[in-house]
Amino acid sequence: QKMKGMLRNPVPSSCHCSGVARSDSKLSAKALYEQRKKYSNSNFIMQETSQYHVEHLSTFVMDKTESIVTVDDAIKKLILLDSKDKIWTQEMLLQVTDKSVRLLDCDTQEELENFPLSTIHMCQAVLNQTRYPSVLLLVCQDKDQHKPDIHFFNCDEVEAEMVHADIDSAIGDIKHGKNMRLQTLKVNQEKMKRHRETILPPSAPKGPPPAARGRVAAVDTQGETSHTQILNCALDDIEIFVAQLQKAAEAFAQLNQRNKSKKNKKKGPAEGMLTLRAKPPTEAEFIDSLQKLKLAFNLLAKLKKHIQNPSASELVHFLFGPLELVRSCGGPELPRSVIAPHLCKDAVDFLRGHLTPKEMTIFELLGERWTKPRAEWPRDQCAPPYYPKFRNGWEPPAELFLTSPWETEGPSGPSVSPISPSYSKHSTEDVRSFNGIPQPPKYAKIRYSFVARNANELSVLQDEILEVLEDEKQWWKLRNRSGQAGYVPYNILDVVTIEEPELSHPYQVTYMLPILIEELLTKINNKQTPRKLHVERPSSIQVPLSSDSKPEQVTAWLSSKGFSKSTVDCLGILTGAQLFSLNKEELKAVCGDEGSRVFSQVTVQKELLEKSGGTSELQEILTRRQERIDSSNRY
Repeated sequence: QKMKGMLRNPVPSSCHCSGVARSDSKLSAKALYEQRKKYSNSNFIMQETSQYHVEHLSTFVMDKTESIVTVDDAIKKLILLDSKDKIWTQEMLLQVTDKSVRLLDCDTQEELENFPLSTIHMCQAVLNQTRYPSVLLLVCQDKDQHKPDIHFFNCDEVEAEMVHADIDSAIGDIKHGKNMRLQTLKVNQEKMKRHRETILPPSAPKGPPPAARGRVAAVDTQGETSHTQILNCALDDIEIFVAQLQKAAEAFAQLNQRNKSKKNKKKGPAEGMLTLRAKPPTEAEFIDSLQKLKLAFNLLAKLKKHIQNPSASELVHFLFGPLELVRSCGGPELPRSVIAPHLCKDAVDFLRGHLTPKEMTIFELLGERWTKPRAEWPRDQCAPPYYPKFRNGWEPPAELFLTSPWETEGPSGPSVSPISPSYSKHSTEDVRSFNGIPQPPKYAKIRYSFVARNANELSVLQDEILEVLEDEKQWWKLRNRSGQAGYVPYNILDVVTIEEPELSHPYQVTYMLPILIEELLTKINNKQTPRKLHVERPSSIQVPLSSDSKPEQVTAWLSSKGFSKSTVDCLGILTGAQLFSLNKEELKAVCGDEGSRVFSQVTVQKELLEKSGGTSELQEILTRRQERIDSSNRY
């Protein structure tokens, strides 16, 4: 079932991916904060306890039968495994106390291993000998072990020499009754502080992916270059996931073997690390791999005339190995639940024309979400657009997916691919009138969220309702409740009538000042529109926020909006200007599901500032209101 070598193409891809790589060096406040927070949570020194983020690389038994007699033998074996790409890293936390070295699960903080300092016979830094430049080596043997273990850890966030010095000083203090570790910790703490202050977050590449590892070569590159790159990225991620499954299976087999030969229930050496490695991937990771398999089938059908060595049909056969493996490990019902992305008609026909009888049986067992092309699905049952997230960080242009047949095919066949338009020369008044007679407003409800990629387009959220200004061709011009207008692909929206009761919800106004709510209602009543509005008046005073706000003011503003403590803690270290600079995805990365609501509230606050001519008018209103509250409280 191994894919290594099968999907690789010895001929380097001649493709060059279109798109412009990110050239700006401006760092968002969130990215800087998030990177530093991650470092601070993983790496710290508190009194006599220190903690470092590491990646376990491998563990060997010092045994003649394994050709490992010395530490140098173990290092040579690690180098050999690394050269054959047989190292599978496992994140964990290495904690040093005055009594032991502990290994903890990063997520649960559960103890995986506990090596009393008396059982650590050697600690050494191995530098620049593998692809991991800073490696820590520990030789451990307790009284119940016949042969010592040699553990290797990649020190990815701190220097191996720092961890080595820490452990060596702790062992030295026990052996010689000295108190040298306190000085070592002081030096390490200063190094960690300097490093934390200079951390720069990695910028996610928006343009071409990293250098191709050599997979699929395109015969001609006219219009197919980016799709070839997407296919290569998908194949890479599928291979990594399969390797993860295999490594977990190997660790599980080793654990089983140990348990069978055990005479007692005591945890054996390195068993905690094996247990962590034996954990299967999450359901989300299984689904991600299945989605990328569907994407790969779509791309193979699209590129079948443009790729070679291996050909599209050969790659289909190779991919059915991983598909069956994922189906077996994740359960037969899991693939049946995966609808996005749809397979296009060309992909289904291509598969049916090239699969072996055994592969055809597997394909049919996957269910109609695989065997039924998008063209045969009713529009209201189609999945939202699928945008893959690749492990290498590359983000292909969104239009490559929005215009693809697996996103645009309908019951009557593939629709014309929408192309982002320029602004229309017609004014809104021209569109909303006919023969001089004003037409009633037209509204659209968004089926799937869409992120604008240029000044002509408009970002919209799922279930948001907007006014339709233009409804010609493949892109419709819409206006949101903030007055912003722009173009949105027609295939992500539905026309709705404003009388529907469910439409009142998107217009709930829970964030306005009372004075602005009254003004808004007056304007709406004067227009005599049939729109139903549900207005919730804020019960508490609104705390001011502007670009000049200090972190404590940002904290107060977030608290007044009712956000969770974790969100307030995460964002409360920022200034108003820094908070305003964050986009929705960045806020969601820090605050999780609450990020969208934070973005909404921040956007409204910015618009209020703009409408009031900056901060002055709004600040005056809030200040006067606060003074009245303070005055009434005093008496």
